[in-house]
Amino acid sequence: RVTGSSARLSTIRALSIRQHNLESPISFHTPQQRSFSASHDDFAPQKKHNLENEDDSSILKMIESHVQSNKIMLYMKGNPSQPMCGFSATVVQILKNQGVDFASVNVLDYPEVREGVKKYSQWPTIPQLYVDGEFIGGCDIVRDMHESGELSSLLKGEEGDKEKNE
Repeated sequence: RVTGSSARLSTIRALSIRQHNLESPISFHTPQQRSFSASHDDFAPQKKHNLENEDDSSILKMIESHVQSNKIMLYMKGNPSQPMCGFSATVVQILKNQGVDFASVNVLDYPEVREGVKKYSQWPTIPQLYVDGEFIGGCDIVRDMHESGELSSLLKGEEGDKEKNE
């Protein structure tokens, strides 16, 4: 049995990455607020995992693992079905329009990851998109690449194929 910070880090790895299959429709509307009875544990507030005691190198290694093990990795505010900022919503919509699957981490749930990913990329803002282990950029860069068609080529791997053939 793994205990201590290693167990927390493993739990965060398992819980923080979600694979999103964009073949099924993603709804961007905000669900209506409903009041739930506090009589069942399923409706109780969930405690967020805490990485405060992890050092920077552990966080950076975890981010490296996310980026290297997922073809398309997005660090965002919120999640793809309910982005918590317009910039994250824009990048999610672009990826949805591209028809690609991607993994994401909600940095609002993990402040240490939020700061760590900024150090990892040396880029000060969220969202951050990574493709094939390479940092692509934030919302403006992703939008510009989408409009020019460059993002589609990158996501479909056409640029890499061209380089291999030359």
